[in-house]
Amino acid sequence: MRVKEILRTATQAWSPAAQHPARLALGTAAQQLDASFNTSSALEIFEVDFADTSLDMKLRGTLPTSNRFHSLIWVAFDPEGSSGRLIGGSESGSVTVFSPDAILGVGEDAVIGQSHKHTGPVRALDYNRFQSNLVASGASDSEIYIWDLNNFSNPMTPGTKAQPAEDVSVVAWNSQVQHILASANPSGKAIVWDLRKNEPIIKISDHSNRMHCSGMLWHPDVATQLVLASEDDRLPVIQMWDLRFATSPLKVLESHTRGILSISWSQADPELLLSSGKDNRILCWNPNTGEVIYELPTANQWCFDVQWCPRNPALLSAASFDGRISVYSVMGGRLQQQQHSTISASFDSSDPFGTGQTLPPLQVPQPSVETTIVPPLKKPPKWVRRPVGASFAFGGKLVTFENPSVAPQQQPIARQVQVSQVTTETEFLQRSAELQAALQSGSFTSFCHDKIRSAPSDAEQDIWRFLTVNFEDEARVKFLRLLGFSKDELQRKVSDQTTALSTFRFIHYQALLVGNFEGAVDLCLNDGRYAEAILLSISGGEELLKKTQQHYLQRQTNSLISSVVTQNWRDIVQSCELDNWKEALAALLTYANPEEFAPLCDTLGSRLQAGGTEKRCLQACLCFICSGNIERLVECWTSQRDCSSPLALEDLVEKVMVLRKSIERLRNGEVCVQSSALTERLVQYSSILASQGSLTSALRYLPDCPDQVHTLIHIYICVPADGWNDPPAVRAGQRKKKLPENYTPPAPITAPVMGFPAEAPVPQDRIQVPPGAPQEPSKQVRGHQAKSLQQLPAEHVGQKEIPAEHMILKTTFSSLVQRCQLAAADPQTKRKLDDASKRLESLYDKLRDQALSPSILGGLHEISRCVSARNYQQGLEVHTQVVSSSNFSEISAFMPVLKVLMTIANKLAV
Repeated sequence: MRVKEILRTATQAWSPAAQHPARLALGTAAQQLDASFNTSSALEIFEVDFADTSLDMKLRGTLPTSNRFHSLIWVAFDPEGSSGRLIGGSESGSVTVFSPDAILGVGEDAVIGQSHKHTGPVRALDYNRFQSNLVASGASDSEIYIWDLNNFSNPMTPGTKAQPAEDVSVVAWNSQVQHILASANPSGKAIVWDLRKNEPIIKISDHSNRMHCSGMLWHPDVATQLVLASEDDRLPVIQMWDLRFATSPLKVLESHTRGILSISWSQADPELLLSSGKDNRILCWNPNTGEVIYELPTANQWCFDVQWCPRNPALLSAASFDGRISVYSVMGGRLQQQQHSTISASFDSSDPFGTGQTLPPLQVPQPSVETTIVPPLKKPPKWVRRPVGASFAFGGKLVTFENPSVAPQQQPIARQVQVSQVTTETEFLQRSAELQAALQSGSFTSFCHDKIRSAPSDAEQDIWRFLTVNFEDEARVKFLRLLGFSKDELQRKVSDQTTALSTFRFIHYQALLVGNFEGAVDLCLNDGRYAEAILLSISGGEELLKKTQQHYLQRQTNSLISSVVTQNWRDIVQSCELDNWKEALAALLTYANPEEFAPLCDTLGSRLQAGGTEKRCLQACLCFICSGNIERLVECWTSQRDCSSPLALEDLVEKVMVLRKSIERLRNGEVCVQSSALTERLVQYSSILASQGSLTSALRYLPDCPDQVHTLIHIYICVPADGWNDPPAVRAGQRKKKLPENYTPPAPITAPVMGFPAEAPVPQDRIQVPPGAPQEPSKQVRGHQAKSLQQLPAEHVGQKEIPAEHMILKTTFSSLVQRCQLAAADPQTKRKLDDASKRLESLYDKLRDQALSPSILGGLHEISRCVSARNYQQGLEVHTQVVSSSNFSEISAFMPVLKVLMTIANKLAV
């Protein structure tokens, strides 16, 4: 798309890339005349200002010259912070060095140096990209000179003149090797010179003898490649040569229909080569493929010179024989042009015919605006392509790429995309791995002890000490010790006090001598000696004891004693002073029934949490740990602490998971916590793990919540496909620690320290009895009935019993499911096991209905024996035999799930 335009017939040169803004120098072209036959010449500098939306360019400086120009270059020679040097080759054979700063109006002499060493027109100029002070010029009679701008008066030659002598149409410095120079003649011959040896090292010639060379350029990146353009209409081609195979062209670019006048190779993208021809076309080639990738919309005029702009690689300028210098952009855009009436502009509107008579104003039509959409290059040029790139992906993956520089003559190589793991939370991952190791190995006591040693505060130590107690025997006694109370010490103090009271009674109460217990009690009550009164009333009978207790409780404000007597602990936790929370919690640990203990601890914790301070909340956390209330622990902990950071969230998850495991240990089963606050934190925790690349660990913590299905699917997709169904411990060649056959969990913490009177029996459905412990017959029956009713689905109530000879199948398979559920750690395996438990019901239904053939039943019993022996491989072999020899419709409902179940059991080594 044309963006700027100047009405000049001139040679052109862009300012060096380092200069801003971009400027264009124009020297009046030699051997060309405009319509006015003006023979003057000048050197002008225009500025490209895109803030001005018009096509005009701003003239910044002009210098009249005595000669017109065949060639013009702008050299980035900057000895004193100047704008470089303009060097022109004239029709008279002179080479002149100009100061752009002087032309732009600084005021110094614009002509810095001039030489008439050449005997003919200087049509070729180029400067060395490595040493900008070195300039090569070519003229008639095979003359080539190398000029040093620091010492302009004494040029050198690259070697002996080529014979036969002819004009030098092009000179070009190699873009990669600073001592290599090439020259070309109109006859189509090209010579490569080595300036270190001052001699030609290779000559290139087209065997057709129709190559009239109008342009020559070195490849910007490949030192051994160059292109030659032919001006001959019989051979309008661009030849690409490689000096390593100089017998014939490496490639020939053919699309022009008439001779090529000029070529320009983009220094910013070697895949862009411009050419202008006598067919009125300006083409942009990809020299690697020989394809024309762009054609500029030009007027019907020859363009004798095209040049890329060094400053802005998307711009190019084209000088045409119709007296226009046009600046184009290869990036396309929207072009708006106004169409003016040139005929009406040629006449005086007041007296168009020169008769002296004024005519009415002409009705000149308003200029019309035409909008043209000009497309950009088909392929993004190199300067807008990212040489390197990086993008973060899910799971902490960093995807990077780079575009290596590959020589065009080489075969394309596969570009590599690097995917690396980025971890920014090293300490978080380390602590998470330690937690995961403890969860898998079951070494919770040592994990808690490590946390106690590394705890940053006393309050943090107290929390981990309380969590540790949950994994030890006699938990309530040890909780009391942590609170500062010792049962043995209390018994000693009571014994001492009883001795003192006995002495006091012997000395002061003579009423005992006559057996007047009631009088003695009254004397003690009146004297405020309530302990002696209670002791004496015991000897006076049950009625006197109740009367004494009532009298005492009516006079006391201390509700603790009343609660001990009446076993009413709710008043204690609801009315005690918060500063006495330890005493209240100790009383619950000592006396509260199992079914009351957890709710009372929660009530006390709620009162402490309502205190609103961090200290009270930490005290409340201890209460919630004692009660095993995970939901309230999360709520209380997060109310005073910001858990948004990874390490703070790790602190919470460690406590939650350890408490959860302690409860599962005591209940001998999995604990399901329905807590939106915990779900939110676990999802956040899983997301952080996933962002750090620990995708499998993230799956372990991600709750089975419908709201998080997208996150779950995302993590599943990102888990490596190879063995992603297996737990990490199995993939690493490890195995979960198997519980011994005679494992007996410790007594639950709900057992009170002090015993209960017979009048307050503990409900049988709340008692947690370790597996294998003896029970009374009535308790066994009640426990078995309750368990059966809990496990039996509602729709199966009242169905037929499984025949006794097949009951072993249900017992074996259900036991296997339970063992796998205890050993499974990742959510996916747990879901599979849950599904297996449900689908096994179809097997049990068929057993109840006696709907299975003897061969299938025999196979199932054999599988059952293999499972009991933990020989899962043999069980899978038997499974295969049964499936292959049975009617699939008869076994399709349960045989697949048996295979899944044995496969999981084999992996978990249960």
